[in-house]
Amino acid sequence: MLQQSITRTFWHYSIPAIAALLISGLYQIVDGAFIGHAMGAEGLSAINMAWPLSGVLLAVGMMIGMGSGARCSLAQGEEKIDKARRILTQVFWLLIAMGISVGLCIAYFAPMFMRLQDASGVIENYGIDYLTIIGISGPIVLGSIAMPLLVRNLGAPRLATIAMLTGALLNVLMDYVFIIRLGWGLKGAAIGTIISESVAVIICTGFVFSRYNKLRPQREHIAFNLRLSLESLTTGFSSMLMYLYLSVVVMMHNLLFMKHGGPIEVAAYGIASYLIGFYYLLAEGVCGGMQPLVSYYYGARQPDKVRQVLKLGLMTAVGGGIALAVAILILPSLFTSIFISGDSALHVATIHGLRLHLFVMFLDGFIVLAATFFQALGHARYATFITLSNMLILFPFLGFFPWVFGLDGVWLAMPLSNICLSIVVVLMLKRQLRRLGIRLTPKKESLAN
Repeated sequence: MLQQSITRTFWHYSIPAIAALLISGLYQIVDGAFIGHAMGAEGLSAINMAWPLSGVLLAVGMMIGMGSGARCSLAQGEEKIDKARRILTQVFWLLIAMGISVGLCIAYFAPMFMRLQDASGVIENYGIDYLTIIGISGPIVLGSIAMPLLVRNLGAPRLATIAMLTGALLNVLMDYVFIIRLGWGLKGAAIGTIISESVAVIICTGFVFSRYNKLRPQREHIAFNLRLSLESLTTGFSSMLMYLYLSVVVMMHNLLFMKHGGPIEVAAYGIASYLIGFYYLLAEGVCGGMQPLVSYYYGARQPDKVRQVLKLGLMTAVGGGIALAVAILILPSLFTSIFISGDSALHVATIHGLRLHLFVMFLDGFIVLAATFFQALGHARYATFITLSNMLILFPFLGFFPWVFGLDGVWLAMPLSNICLSIVVVLMLKRQLRRLGIRLTPKKESLAN
Protein backbone atom coordinates (compact mmCIF):
# COMPACT_ATOMS: atom_id res chain seq x y z
CA MET A 1 0.00 0.00 0.00
CA LEU A 2 1.36 3.43 -0.94
CA GLN A 3 1.95 6.17 1.63
CA GLN A 4 -0.91 8.20 0.19
CA SER A 5 -3.24 5.22 0.58
CA ILE A 6 -2.26 4.80 4.23
CA THR A 7 -2.80 8.52 4.83
CA ARG A 8 -6.21 8.38 3.16
CA THR A 9 -7.18 5.31 5.18
CA PHE A 10 -6.02 6.97 8.40
CA TRP A 11 -8.21 10.01 7.79
CA HIS A 12 -11.11 7.81 6.67
CA TYR A 13 -11.10 6.26 10.14
CA SER A 14 -10.10 9.35 12.13
CA ILE A 15 -12.36 12.10 10.79
CA PRO A 16 -15.69 10.46 11.79
CA ALA A 17 -14.29 9.59 15.23
CA ILE A 18 -12.92 13.11 15.77
CA ALA A 19 -16.16 14.71 14.57
CA ALA A 20 -18.33 12.55 16.82
CA LEU A 21 -16.25 13.24 19.93
CA LEU A 22 -15.94 16.97 19.32
CA ILE A 23 -19.69 17.19 18.79
CA SER A 24 -20.29 15.41 22.09
CA GLY A 25 -18.09 18.01 23.78
CA LEU A 26 -20.22 20.84 22.42
CA TYR A 27 -22.92 20.14 25.02
CA GLN A 28 -20.55 21.18 27.82
CA ILE A 29 -18.80 23.99 25.93
CA VAL A 30 -22.07 25.62 24.86
CA ASP A 31 -23.37 25.41 28.43
CA GLY A 32 -20.16 26.99 29.71
CA ALA A 33 -20.20 29.83 27.18
CA PHE A 34 -23.80 30.82 27.85
CA ILE A 35 -23.44 30.41 31.62
CA GLY A 36 -20.26 32.47 31.69
CA HIS A 37 -21.78 35.38 29.77
CA ALA A 38 -25.13 35.30 31.58
CA MET A 39 -24.10 34.39 35.14
CA GLY A 40 -20.39 35.20 35.41
CA ALA A 41 -17.98 33.58 37.85
CA GLU A 42 -20.71 32.29 40.18
CA GLY A 43 -22.38 30.30 37.40
CA LEU A 44 -19.09 28.88 36.11
CA SER A 45 -18.00 27.95 39.64
CA ALA A 46 -21.30 26.21 40.30
CA ILE A 47 -21.30 24.11 37.12
CA ASN A 48 -17.64 23.17 37.60
CA MET A 49 -18.40 22.02 41.14
CA ALA A 50 -21.42 20.09 39.89
CA TRP A 51 -19.53 18.40 37.05
CA PRO A 52 -17.69 15.70 39.07
CA LEU A 53 -21.00 14.30 40.32
CA SER A 54 -22.82 14.59 36.99
CA GLY A 55 -19.70 13.00 35.47
CA VAL A 56 -20.66 9.77 37.24
CA LEU A 57 -23.50 9.46 34.72
CA LEU A 58 -21.00 9.99 31.92
CA ALA A 59 -18.83 7.19 33.33
CA VAL A 60 -21.76 4.77 33.67
CA GLY A 61 -22.97 5.65 30.17
CA MET A 62 -19.52 4.90 28.75
CA MET A 63 -19.50 1.56 30.58
CA ILE A 64 -22.87 0.57 29.12
CA GLY A 65 -22.15 1.85 25.61
CA MET A 66 -18.58 0.57 25.25
CA GLY A 67 -19.28 -2.75 26.94
CA SER A 68 -22.52 -3.52 25.09
CA GLY A 69 -21.08 -2.39 21.76
CA ALA A 70 -18.02 -4.62 22.16
CA ARG A 71 -20.06 -7.67 23.25
CA CYS A 72 -22.53 -7.14 20.42
CA SER A 73 -19.73 -6.90 17.83
CA LEU A 74 -18.06 -9.99 19.29
CA ALA A 75 -21.28 -11.98 19.03
CA GLN A 76 -21.69 -10.90 15.41
CA GLY A 77 -18.13 -11.97 14.64
CA GLU A 78 -18.90 -15.38 16.13
CA GLU A 79 -22.05 -15.47 13.95
CA LYS A 80 -24.26 -15.66 17.05
CA ILE A 81 -26.86 -13.27 15.69
CA ASP A 82 -29.58 -14.21 18.16
CA LYS A 83 -27.21 -13.51 21.06
CA ALA A 84 -26.23 -10.16 19.51
CA ARG A 85 -29.90 -9.15 19.37
CA ARG A 86 -30.39 -10.09 23.03
CA ILE A 87 -27.32 -8.07 24.03
CA LEU A 88 -28.78 -5.13 22.11
CA THR A 89 -32.02 -5.17 24.08
CA GLN A 90 -30.18 -5.42 27.42
CA VAL A 91 -28.89 -1.90 26.79
CA PHE A 92 -32.37 -0.46 27.30
CA TRP A 93 -32.87 -2.37 30.56
CA LEU A 94 -29.50 -1.11 31.80
CA LEU A 95 -30.21 2.48 30.77
CA ILE A 96 -33.50 2.49 32.65
CA ALA A 97 -32.34 0.64 35.78
CA MET A 98 -28.98 2.35 36.20
CA GLY A 99 -30.22 5.70 34.96
CA ILE A 100 -32.94 5.81 37.62
CA SER A 101 -30.81 4.44 40.48
CA VAL A 102 -27.63 6.45 39.80
CA GLY A 103 -29.59 9.55 38.82
CA LEU A 104 -31.67 9.59 41.99
CA CYS A 105 -28.51 9.16 44.07
CA ILE A 106 -27.00 12.17 42.31
CA ALA A 107 -30.10 14.28 42.97
CA TYR A 108 -30.22 13.16 46.62
CA PHE A 109 -26.53 13.73 47.38
CA ALA A 110 -26.25 17.00 45.41
CA PRO A 111 -26.45 19.32 48.49
CA MET A 112 -23.89 17.26 50.41
CA PHE A 113 -21.55 17.13 47.40
CA MET A 114 -21.65 20.88 46.82
CA ARG A 115 -20.94 21.58 50.50
CA LEU A 116 -18.08 19.06 50.41
CA GLN A 117 -16.35 21.39 47.93
CA ASP A 118 -16.93 24.41 50.22
CA ALA A 119 -19.71 25.82 48.02
CA SER A 120 -22.14 28.15 49.76
CA GLY A 121 -24.85 30.69 49.01
CA VAL A 122 -25.95 31.12 45.41
CA ILE A 123 -23.13 28.89 44.09
CA GLU A 124 -24.39 25.99 46.19
CA ASN A 125 -28.00 26.60 45.11
CA TYR A 126 -27.06 26.85 41.43
CA GLY A 127 -25.16 23.55 41.60
CA ILE A 128 -28.00 21.78 43.41
CA ASP A 129 -30.52 23.00 40.81
CA TYR A 130 -28.35 21.68 37.98
CA LEU A 131 -27.61 18.30 39.58
CA THR A 132 -31.24 17.72 40.57
CA ILE A 133 -32.52 18.11 37.01
CA ILE A 134 -29.66 16.07 35.53
CA GLY A 135 -30.17 13.38 38.18
CA ILE A 136 -33.91 12.88 37.72
CA SER A 137 -33.26 12.63 33.96
CA GLY A 138 -30.65 9.90 34.44
CA PRO A 139 -31.89 7.43 31.78
CA ILE A 140 -31.86 10.16 29.12
CA VAL A 141 -28.33 11.27 30.05
CA LEU A 142 -27.07 7.68 29.96
CA GLY A 143 -28.85 7.07 26.65
CA SER A 144 -27.27 10.12 25.03
CA ILE A 145 -23.84 8.66 25.80
CA ALA A 146 -24.43 4.94 25.26
CA MET A 147 -26.77 4.91 22.25
CA PRO A 148 -24.47 6.67 19.73
CA LEU A 149 -21.67 4.27 20.73
CA LEU A 150 -24.00 1.33 20.17
CA VAL A 151 -25.29 2.62 16.83
CA ARG A 152 -21.70 3.08 15.66
CA ASN A 153 -21.01 -0.57 16.48
CA LEU A 154 -24.12 -1.53 14.51
CA GLY A 155 -22.48 -0.19 11.35
CA ALA A 156 -24.09 3.26 11.23
CA PRO A 157 -21.37 5.71 12.34
CA ARG A 158 -22.74 8.47 10.13
CA LEU A 159 -26.18 8.27 11.75
CA ALA A 160 -24.59 8.35 15.22
CA THR A 161 -22.71 11.52 14.26
CA ILE A 162 -25.87 13.09 12.81
CA ALA A 163 -27.79 12.32 16.02
CA MET A 164 -25.09 13.93 18.14
CA LEU A 165 -24.79 16.94 15.83
CA THR A 166 -28.56 17.46 15.88
CA GLY A 167 -28.52 17.37 19.68
CA ALA A 168 -25.58 19.79 19.87
CA LEU A 169 -27.21 22.34 17.54
CA LEU A 170 -30.49 22.09 19.43
CA ASN A 171 -28.57 22.60 22.67
CA VAL A 172 -27.26 25.93 21.37
CA LEU A 173 -30.82 27.07 20.68
CA MET A 174 -32.17 25.78 24.01
CA ASP A 175 -29.38 27.44 25.99
CA TYR A 176 -29.98 30.76 24.26
CA VAL A 177 -33.70 30.61 25.01
CA PHE A 178 -33.53 29.28 28.58
CA ILE A 179 -30.37 31.01 29.86
CA ILE A 180 -30.20 34.28 27.91
CA ARG A 181 -33.82 35.09 27.04
CA LEU A 182 -35.68 33.56 30.01
CA GLY A 183 -32.91 33.93 32.61
CA TRP A 184 -33.32 30.44 34.06
CA GLY A 185 -29.60 30.07 34.85
CA LEU A 186 -28.27 26.58 35.53
CA LYS A 187 -31.82 25.21 35.62
CA GLY A 188 -32.16 26.37 32.03
CA ALA A 189 -28.80 24.85 31.10
CA ALA A 190 -29.84 21.49 32.55
CA ILE A 191 -33.29 21.54 30.89
CA GLY A 192 -31.76 22.52 27.54
CA THR A 193 -29.21 19.73 27.79
CA ILE A 194 -31.88 17.13 28.61
CA ILE A 195 -34.13 18.20 25.71
CA SER A 196 -31.19 18.11 23.29
CA GLU A 197 -29.98 14.74 24.53
CA SER A 198 -33.52 13.36 24.26
CA VAL A 199 -33.55 14.11 20.53
CA ALA A 200 -30.24 12.25 20.05
CA VAL A 201 -31.59 9.27 22.00
CA ILE A 202 -34.81 9.19 19.93
CA ILE A 203 -32.85 9.21 16.65
CA CYS A 204 -30.58 6.37 17.76
CA THR A 205 -33.41 4.32 19.27
CA GLY A 206 -35.42 4.74 16.07
CA PHE A 207 -32.56 3.23 14.09
CA VAL A 208 -32.16 0.26 16.47
CA PHE A 209 -35.79 -0.79 15.91
CA SER A 210 -35.93 0.14 12.22
CA ARG A 211 -35.65 -2.14 9.20
CA TYR A 212 -32.28 -0.55 8.41
CA ASN A 213 -30.75 -2.28 11.43
CA LYS A 214 -29.71 -5.80 10.44
CA LEU A 215 -29.85 -6.75 14.14
CA ARG A 216 -33.33 -5.34 14.74
CA PRO A 217 -34.60 -7.05 17.92
CA GLN A 218 -37.76 -9.13 17.86
CA ARG A 219 -40.26 -9.65 20.66
CA GLU A 220 -38.51 -12.81 21.91
CA HIS A 221 -35.27 -10.88 22.47
CA ILE A 222 -36.69 -8.23 24.81
CA ALA A 223 -36.64 -10.16 28.12
CA PHE A 224 -34.04 -9.09 30.68
CA ASN A 225 -30.98 -11.36 30.82
CA LEU A 226 -28.78 -10.90 33.89
CA ARG A 227 -25.81 -12.86 32.50
CA LEU A 228 -25.61 -10.87 29.26
CA SER A 229 -26.05 -7.59 31.14
CA LEU A 230 -23.22 -8.41 33.55
CA GLU A 231 -20.96 -9.41 30.64
CA SER A 232 -21.53 -6.02 29.00
CA LEU A 233 -20.92 -4.12 32.25
CA THR A 234 -17.75 -6.10 32.97
CA THR A 235 -16.41 -5.42 29.48
CA GLY A 236 -17.03 -1.68 29.79
CA PHE A 237 -15.85 -1.36 33.40
CA SER A 238 -12.37 -0.03 32.54
CA SER A 239 -13.94 2.78 30.48
CA MET A 240 -16.00 3.79 33.50
CA LEU A 241 -12.93 3.90 35.74
CA MET A 242 -11.15 6.37 33.47
CA TYR A 243 -14.06 8.81 33.57
CA LEU A 244 -14.52 8.39 37.31
CA TYR A 245 -10.84 9.30 37.65
CA LEU A 246 -11.53 12.53 35.74
CA SER A 247 -14.34 13.34 38.18
CA VAL A 248 -12.01 12.83 41.14
CA VAL A 249 -9.33 15.04 39.53
CA VAL A 250 -11.80 17.88 38.94
CA MET A 251 -13.17 17.61 42.48
CA MET A 252 -9.66 17.70 44.00
CA HIS A 253 -8.77 20.78 41.96
CA ASN A 254 -12.00 22.47 43.05
CA LEU A 255 -11.20 21.80 46.71
CA LEU A 256 -7.65 23.13 46.36
CA PHE A 257 -8.74 26.22 44.44
CA MET A 258 -11.32 27.01 47.12
CA LYS A 259 -8.65 26.54 49.81
CA HIS A 260 -5.93 28.65 48.17
CA GLY A 261 -8.14 31.02 46.20
CA GLY A 262 -11.92 31.19 45.91
CA PRO A 263 -14.89 30.89 43.53
CA ILE A 264 -13.16 33.03 40.89
CA GLU A 265 -10.27 30.54 40.69
CA VAL A 266 -12.74 27.64 40.45
CA ALA A 267 -14.48 29.44 37.58
CA ALA A 268 -11.11 30.05 35.88
CA TYR A 269 -10.28 26.36 36.29
CA GLY A 270 -13.64 25.51 34.74
CA ILE A 271 -12.72 27.52 31.64
CA ALA A 272 -9.33 25.78 31.46
CA SER A 273 -11.12 22.44 31.75
CA TYR A 274 -13.41 23.27 28.82
CA LEU A 275 -10.40 24.06 26.63
CA ILE A 276 -8.29 21.06 27.59
CA GLY A 277 -11.38 18.84 27.37
CA PHE A 278 -11.91 19.98 23.79
CA TYR A 279 -8.33 19.03 22.91
CA TYR A 280 -8.61 15.72 24.78
CA LEU A 281 -11.60 14.79 22.62
CA LEU A 282 -9.56 15.61 19.51
CA ALA A 283 -6.80 13.27 20.72
CA GLU A 284 -9.34 10.54 21.53
CA GLY A 285 -10.72 10.85 18.00
CA VAL A 286 -7.24 10.43 16.50
CA CYS A 287 -6.76 7.37 18.70
CA GLY A 288 -10.06 5.95 17.48
CA GLY A 289 -8.85 6.25 13.89
CA MET A 290 -5.35 4.94 14.60
CA GLN A 291 -6.19 1.89 16.72
CA PRO A 292 -7.81 -0.42 14.12
CA LEU A 293 -5.08 0.35 11.56
CA VAL A 294 -2.23 -0.35 13.99
CA SER A 295 -3.89 -3.61 15.03
CA TYR A 296 -4.42 -4.67 11.42
CA TYR A 297 -0.93 -3.86 10.15
CA TYR A 298 0.71 -5.35 13.24
CA GLY A 299 -1.29 -8.54 12.78
CA ALA A 300 -0.29 -8.60 9.09
CA ARG A 301 3.41 -8.31 10.11
CA GLN A 302 3.91 -4.98 8.33
CA PRO A 303 5.96 -2.94 10.84
CA ASP A 304 6.73 -0.18 8.34
CA LYS A 305 3.04 0.57 7.97
CA VAL A 306 2.59 0.47 11.74
CA ARG A 307 5.33 3.11 11.89
CA GLN A 308 3.59 5.29 9.30
CA VAL A 309 0.24 5.14 11.11
CA LEU A 310 1.89 5.92 14.46
CA LYS A 311 3.69 8.92 12.95
CA LEU A 312 0.43 10.21 11.46
CA GLY A 313 -1.26 9.84 14.84
CA LEU A 314 1.55 11.63 16.66
CA MET A 315 1.73 14.46 14.14
CA THR A 316 -2.03 14.99 14.29
CA ALA A 317 -2.67 14.66 18.04
CA VAL A 318 0.55 16.17 19.39
CA GLY A 319 0.86 18.70 16.56
CA GLY A 320 -2.71 19.86 17.13
CA GLY A 321 -2.02 20.17 20.86
CA ILE A 322 1.12 22.23 20.29
CA ALA A 323 -0.73 24.57 17.92
CA LEU A 324 -3.59 25.03 20.41
CA ALA A 325 -1.20 25.56 23.34
CA VAL A 326 0.77 28.20 21.42
CA ALA A 327 -2.47 29.96 20.42
CA ILE A 328 -3.66 30.00 24.05
CA LEU A 329 -0.32 31.33 25.31
CA ILE A 330 -0.14 34.08 22.66
CA LEU A 331 -3.83 35.04 22.48
CA PRO A 332 -5.39 34.04 25.82
CA SER A 333 -8.01 36.80 25.64
CA LEU A 334 -9.38 35.29 22.43
CA PHE A 335 -10.21 32.08 24.29
CA THR A 336 -11.41 33.67 27.54
CA SER A 337 -13.83 35.87 25.58
CA ILE A 338 -15.78 32.70 24.69
CA PHE A 339 -16.78 32.41 28.35
CA ILE A 340 -16.29 35.86 29.94
CA SER A 341 -17.78 39.29 29.36
CA GLY A 342 -17.18 42.25 31.68
CA ASP A 343 -15.66 40.42 34.67
CA SER A 344 -12.12 41.79 34.87
CA ALA A 345 -11.16 39.78 37.98
CA LEU A 346 -12.19 36.50 36.34
CA HIS A 347 -10.48 37.54 33.11
CA VAL A 348 -7.15 38.16 34.88
CA ALA A 349 -7.38 34.96 36.95
CA THR A 350 -8.22 32.87 33.88
CA ILE A 351 -5.37 34.20 31.73
CA HIS A 352 -2.92 33.57 34.58
CA GLY A 353 -4.28 30.04 35.06
CA LEU A 354 -4.30 29.14 31.36
CA ARG A 355 -0.63 30.04 30.99
CA LEU A 356 0.36 27.90 33.98
CA HIS A 357 -2.01 24.98 33.41
CA LEU A 358 -2.06 24.46 29.63
CA PHE A 359 1.48 25.20 28.44
CA VAL A 360 2.17 21.46 27.87
CA MET A 361 -1.39 20.37 27.12
CA PHE A 362 -0.14 18.46 24.06
CA LEU A 363 1.36 15.89 26.45
CA ASP A 364 -2.18 14.77 27.33
CA GLY A 365 -2.60 13.82 23.68
CA PHE A 366 0.75 12.04 23.60
CA ILE A 367 -0.04 10.02 26.73
CA VAL A 368 -3.47 8.86 25.55
CA LEU A 369 -2.06 8.09 22.08
CA ALA A 370 0.74 5.96 23.55
CA ALA A 371 -1.72 4.03 25.72
CA THR A 372 -3.92 3.40 22.67
CA PHE A 373 -0.90 2.25 20.65
CA PHE A 374 0.03 -0.37 23.26
CA GLN A 375 -3.61 -1.45 23.43
CA ALA A 376 -3.73 -1.83 19.64
CA LEU A 377 -0.66 -4.09 19.76
CA GLY A 378 -2.42 -6.30 22.30
CA HIS A 379 -0.18 -5.19 25.20
CA ALA A 380 -2.96 -4.20 27.57
CA ARG A 381 -0.67 -4.26 30.62
CA TYR A 382 1.41 -1.38 29.23
CA ALA A 383 -1.73 0.65 28.48
CA THR A 384 -3.05 -0.06 31.97
CA PHE A 385 0.31 0.92 33.48
CA ILE A 386 0.18 4.30 31.71
CA THR A 387 -3.39 4.94 32.87
CA LEU A 388 -2.67 3.97 36.48
CA SER A 389 0.59 5.93 36.50
CA ASN A 390 -1.30 9.01 35.35
CA MET A 391 -3.38 8.78 38.51
CA LEU A 392 -0.59 7.77 40.89
CA ILE A 393 1.78 10.54 39.76
CA LEU A 394 -0.81 13.34 39.75
CA PHE A 395 -2.15 12.89 43.28
CA PRO A 396 1.23 13.41 45.05
CA PHE A 397 1.83 16.48 42.87
CA LEU A 398 -1.55 17.87 43.94
CA GLY A 399 -0.54 17.29 47.55
CA PHE A 400 2.97 18.76 47.34
CA PHE A 401 2.97 21.73 44.96
CA PRO A 402 -0.01 23.65 46.44
CA TRP A 403 1.57 23.19 49.88
CA VAL A 404 4.83 24.76 48.64
CA PHE A 405 3.69 27.27 46.00
CA GLY A 406 0.09 27.96 47.04
CA LEU A 407 -2.35 28.89 44.26
CA ASP A 408 0.25 28.64 41.48
CA GLY A 409 1.10 25.16 42.72
CA VAL A 410 -2.49 24.03 42.10
CA TRP A 411 -2.29 25.28 38.50
CA LEU A 412 1.13 23.66 37.92
CA ALA A 413 0.51 20.23 39.50
CA MET A 414 -1.07 18.56 36.47
CA PRO A 415 1.28 19.85 33.72
CA LEU A 416 4.37 18.99 35.79
CA SER A 417 3.05 15.49 36.53
CA ASN A 418 2.39 15.04 32.80
CA ILE A 419 5.99 16.01 32.01
CA CYS A 420 7.27 13.33 34.40
CA LEU A 421 4.90 10.68 33.05
CA SER A 422 5.75 11.57 29.43
CA ILE A 423 9.44 10.90 30.06
CA VAL A 424 8.55 7.41 31.30
CA VAL A 425 6.17 6.83 28.37
CA VAL A 426 8.81 7.90 25.80
CA LEU A 427 11.24 5.34 27.24
CA MET A 428 8.55 2.65 27.22
CA LEU A 429 7.59 3.47 23.65
CA LYS A 430 11.18 3.44 22.36
CA ARG A 431 11.88 0.13 24.07
CA GLN A 432 8.73 -1.49 22.74
CA LEU A 433 9.28 -0.22 19.19
CA ARG A 434 12.84 -1.52 19.24
CA ARG A 435 11.62 -4.90 20.47
CA LEU A 436 9.06 -5.08 17.67
CA GLY A 437 11.54 -3.99 15.03
CA ILE A 438 9.62 -0.78 14.32
CA ARG A 439 11.58 2.40 13.56
CA LEU A 440 9.97 5.84 13.75
CA THR A 441 12.30 6.89 10.92
CA PRO A 442 12.78 4.70 7.86
CA LYS A 443 16.17 3.14 7.27
CA LYS A 444 18.47 5.10 5.00
CA GLU A 445 19.56 3.16 1.97
CA SER A 446 23.30 2.68 1.62
CA LEU A 447 25.25 4.30 -1.22
CA ALA A 448 25.97 0.86 -2.60
CA ASN A 449 22.30 0.47 -3.39
